Amino acid sequence: MGSSSPWKTGPSNSPESQQKRATEGTRDGSRAETDSQTFGIAPSDLSLTELLRLAHDGIIVANIDGMIQFWNRGAEEMYGWSAAEACGNLAAEFLRTEFPQRRAEVTKKLFELGAWQGELVQRMRDGRRIAVASRQVLRRDEEGKPSGILEINRDITFQKEAQISLQRLSVRLLQLQDEERRRIARELHDSTGQSLAALVIHLSAINGRIGTLDPTSAEILCEAMKLSQQASDEIRTLSYLLHPPTLDLAGLTSALKWLVDGFMQRSKLQVELEISTDLGRLHQNLETALFRIVQESLTNIFRHSGSPTATIRLSRSDGNVNLEVSDRGSGIPPNTLATLNGTGGELGVGIRGMRERVRQLGGNLELISGSEGTTVTVRLPIGDQAQSPASHSPGAAST
Repeated sequence: MGSSSPWKTGPSNSPESQQKRATEGTRDGSRAETDSQTFGIAPSDLSLTELLRLAHDGIIVANIDGMIQFWNRGAEEMYGWSAAEACGNLAAEFLRTEFPQRRAEVTKKLFELGAWQGELVQRMRDGRRIAVASRQVLRRDEEGKPSGILEINRDITFQKEAQISLQRLSVRLLQLQDEERRRIARELHDSTGQSLAALVIHLSAINGRIGTLDPTSAEILCEAMKLSQQASDEIRTLSYLLHPPTLDLAGLTSALKWLVDGFMQRSKLQVELEISTDLGRLHQNLETALFRIVQESLTNIFRHSGSPTATIRLSRSDGNVNLEVSDRGSGIPPNTLATLNGTGGELGVGIRGMRERVRQLGGNLELISGSEGTTVTVRLPIGDQAQSPASHSPGAAST
């Protein structure tokens, strides 16, 4: 057939090809012998050097001063420089490495522990930045003295970009969720709630003529009035739980007082609410996030902890707003706690939502649990997000 095969064919057996392979084999053999000297590997064990040279990960060997002595094929493909171009350069400066902490601290850990691993940002030959998962091991000579550093890097740029995209999507989903809650709450209050209120009024008017009705009809009317009033109360409560109007109008302090009062009535739990007098108004995003975190925490306490009490503390200090929600329940089992504190798993959807709210605002969330109960601690930076009451008024809303 005339079409070419998509698969690679075997090597040619022509005299020219045989001579070429012999030359390449001699060159690779010489290179392997040189690499073995870099690694301190006996010439009889050159296969180990070859494995390192041909590995897909970028493998770099530097001397104790950080000067590159070995640069495998994976590093050539990852960064774009040949081994000849890379060797002799200081690795960190050559790759313009960005460390997750001060470089001196990384070096100190490497020499103290004999190994270090973490994520780095480095530059390719064309100037592009890539994220790498790096593992570095301290090499020692026969006397046990440090003689060099073995660094194995894996390109995780695609995974990091996917993670950032996922985080952006999570942020947008939380924003849409809050917007939809606000819209549904308004519709329930302004439409369904008003209709039920009108129904109660009409039934009350008929109730004024109950004397003209037979006993059976009068009983049905009374039951209808009771059900309509109950439905009206439930719609109002649901509307407020979705998005309490007082959160926008009066601020977080008033909204939390309303939330705690209603929660105690429905759950019969005792909740202590402590809010510092200097809290003031915060940016709408901060107030919404803190309200949702308290709401989710109280729900978890009621459903899972078995605690008869809960404590909420809210304060501001050193440019941060600090929230602590604790109970005196049975605590979270260690395995479950590890899942809740992790990034995967099916458990802890509410906890992950809380973490995402905190993360997008530049804060941190800590979940601690033991036999004496569970505590959720949140710290969020206020920065320039503190707001005056006027900025929360409907007239101040941006279009």
